[in-house]
Amino acid sequence: MIVPDFLVIGAYKSGTTALHHLLRAHPGLYLPARKEPGFFAFAGERPPFDHPAAASSVREQADYDALFAGARPGQRLGEVSPAYLAVPAACARIREAAPEVRLVALLRNPVDRAYSDYLMYRRDGLEREEDFLRALDQQAERDPATDPTSHYLDTGRYAEQIDRYLQAFPREQLHVLLHEDLSDDHDATVRALLSFLGVDPTVDLGAQAPSNVSGAPASSAMRLAYALRRRVGTRLRPIVPEGLKRRLDHQLQQRLVREPMPPEARER
Repeated sequence: MIVPDFLVIGAYKSGTTALHHLLRAHPGLYLPARKEPGFFAFAGERPPFDHPAAASSVREQADYDALFAGARPGQRLGEVSPAYLAVPAACARIREAAPEVRLVALLRNPVDRAYSDYLMYRRDGLEREEDFLRALDQQAERDPATDPTSHYLDTGRYAEQIDRYLQAFPREQLHVLLHEDLSDDHDATVRALLSFLGVDPTVDLGAQAPSNVSGAPASSAMRLAYALRRRVGTRLRPIVPEGLKRRLDHQLQQRLVREPMPPEARER
């Protein structure tokens, strides 16, 4: 049974995809090519699910162990699953399976995070509301078990999410960093993170292109492309090389239009 040495537990839309690719470049670490297996959030669950991310997550121990089959001796094992911060059940499962695990929480201004989430679901065709304020008005009406667009505000309630982990783990096992830190003082932030993970902090991990960029498709053809990406992406994931997938995503993301958040929405 795989017991991870470290887990990046979230938050959604805070730069976890970029961090996943960054950490995979370190020779002392092993992260599966697949990001967001979500195993500890949804282990053993069967339909109907209580969270929309469960259906596409790894839910069996054997499948989770198989993700790490390529690890070399001596590498520290870990993965990135933002569901671990958002889904309350994840913390207890992690504590039971890996009590000595090192935890990394990457947080972002919750207002910006919510809007980025909204733009991502606009991009993917799941958010039909073209006005962010109206989408916020509808949060209570949307089903959190089936509708991923119902979590814009709740996912940013970091205090209760972090406190859950502080109650279950020693403080020294949790490393919290901010999305802004990676932008404003990238090198020092990465060195501190690598030191926390117990690997050489001086290794040059190279530049990482922006990943999982949010925005609205600029044309009907782009909307169709993202709809196809969403529908077939899970089935193609095991057979499409990670590098090719990232190049294709980058080409699509360059054609997105990122509309600024309305001032009245930010004030609210």
